[in-house]
Amino acid sequence: MNVDTSNRFSEDFRRLAYRVERYLRLEATERLTVVTSFVVLAAVTLALATSAIFFLSTGLVKTLTLLTGSEMLSYYIVGGGLLLIILLVFLLRKPLIENPFVRMFSEQLLNVPTLTEQMVSKRPKDEQIRKLAESLVQELDDYDEEGGGR
Repeated sequence: MNVDTSNRFSEDFRRLAYRVERYLRLEATERLTVVTSFVVLAAVTLALATSAIFFLSTGLVKTLTLLTGSEMLSYYIVGGGLLLIILLVFLLRKPLIENPFVRMFSEQLLNVPTLTEQMVSKRPKDEQIRKLAESLVQELDDYDEEGGGR
């Protein structure tokens, strides 16, 4: 193996490593975007749901006061009902909370084909992905030839 072949192999390997790193960064960014969007949506929903529960509970207390004649008893009834809902959610936390999160994270992290699987697959959609990857490689080559920085 001569020095020229060794240098070419070294350069090809470096370029491949650079492209794989770029691909992995793009994949990580996509996954983090999905998870972050979900967390933000959950936080906003929680804040709005808390406000809605507060106002609905207050309205229910006022309605129960008309029926029972005692505002204090109405607050106890509504508070007890909310505690029962909390207990029910706690008891059903696995099917209501944990399983959907596990499903979402596993879809985002495990059910995505690897770069190798995307490149060698022969299905029409995968063929489009392969062509897209090839065009990305060509663009990166052109960018590198034009003196683009890394």
